[in-house]
Amino acid sequence: MEILSNHLRSNCDPGLAGVLSLSVKEAYRFLDDLVEREKILKHKDMKKTLGHLRHGLIDVALKQVLQSSSIPHEIADETSSKYRNGHTYLMIETKGAIITPAKVFKSRDVPKKAIYRSKGGLLNKQYNLFEEPADINAQYDESNPPFLLLTYGGLNHKLEFVTLGLPNVGVLGWIDQVNITNAPVLLINQEEVSNDLQLTFTSEAEKIIMRGVDNGGKEGAI
Repeated sequence: MEILSNHLRSNCDPGLAGVLSLSVKEAYRFLDDLVEREKILKHKDMKKTLGHLRHGLIDVALKQVLQSSSIPHEIADETSSKYRNGHTYLMIETKGAIITPAKVFKSRDVPKKAIYRSKGGLLNKQYNLFEEPADINAQYDESNPPFLLLTYGGLNHKLEFVTLGLPNVGVLGWIDQVNITNAPVLLINQEEVSNDLQLTFTSEAEKIIMRGVDNGGKEGAI
């Protein structure tokens, strides 16, 4: 239908898709290396912390890569849990979109129901009303940007896809999706960004691993 691809092309920064994809891929690459390096993560109980590691690393990567880009944006750290060290999520606001990341198993999967996603999906009510895909971009209002989900994942903790999706109201299905796994990256110095990420990842991973050890590996997966 090209609803979303047209929107990204017309109303968003041209480097946005590449920056989002790079962030996710760098986080997964570091996690793969970390699991190979750290024997403790191969222990059956500690494997329960991999979801938290992935979640934390992707949040770190999104913040840092966006900061290194020239894309104007605002990021809010929100919590969806009343417990200390409970689940948190990022809300990224940038030109043409409000975005939050979510892990899924298959590229067409809709993330499991969550209050904050359902609230975000209400922003897309305007898009559900159009019968013709072309009308969406004609009626786009920059003061009321759409809510997009940055979904990523695959089986066995491997990254197989990165997509941007325009969910419907209630986040029960997709109005449209775009695969951005191989989106071009428009950064002045990608190698420097990757090197900086490695240092930040290491510090963040140590904190998450220690929490997992303290909790007996009962962090759970996200």
